[in-house]
Amino acid sequence: MEGIRELYYGGAPMSASIARKVILSFQAQTPSPVQDYQLTAREKEILYSLVDGLSYKKIAEKYYISISTIRTHICNIYDKLHVNSKSQAVAKVLQNKPANS
Repeated sequence: MEGIRELYYGGAPMSASIARKVILSFQAQTPSPVQDYQLTAREKEILYSLVDGLSYKKIAEKYYISISTIRTHICNIYDKLHVNSKSQAVAKVLQNKPANS
């Protein structure tokens, strides 16, 4: 009965060792949605900025690089993702995104 009451009233605190196991379990189950495409860290940043709806100009300002450099990264992203447009790249990321993120 005590266990049922604990669950009903908000549960019981989790020990540090159990919390660590739960976190490690979740980390193992949620891979990055674009990791299979071998994108560089900068390409991932730019791709996720596209997903967030930023324009090339805003992305360039955000990362302190030129619009020309953004275009180069975008071309590389398209090649690696095997897409031909921004909307296809964004769609591919959103399709591969785990449901719980």
